[in-house]
Amino acid sequence: MKTLSNNVSRRRFLQFGAYGLVAVPLAGLGWTTAAQAGMERLDPESDSAQALAYTHDAGTVDHPQFKEGSNCLNCMLYSDPNAKEWGPCAVFPGKHVAAEGWCTAWVAR
Repeated sequence: MKTLSNNVSRRRFLQFGAYGLVAVPLAGLGWTTAAQAGMERLDPESDSAQALAYTHDAGTVDHPQFKEGSNCLNCMLYSDPNAKEWGPCAVFPGKHVAAEGWCTAWVAR
């Protein structure tokens, strides 16, 4: 009788372990999405944005380094090319930049 009780306990342990292995990666996806959703947009008036001549609209750029057709969405530093409106940028950590924006750190993708 005691052996049966131990087997059930082992089964339960393995069952919960398997559920845990599935739950951990799924929980991580939720945390990443929530963290990115909580990011605020880069203020073009901030010191870091002004230092790199950042603007939300590349169509209005009048800068000697600007290349026609360049914007954040086609920049190598734009971390999530699937983000079509606002997304993370390696130059401005913790902030979202406009996909149609531009700054002097632009690097062709």
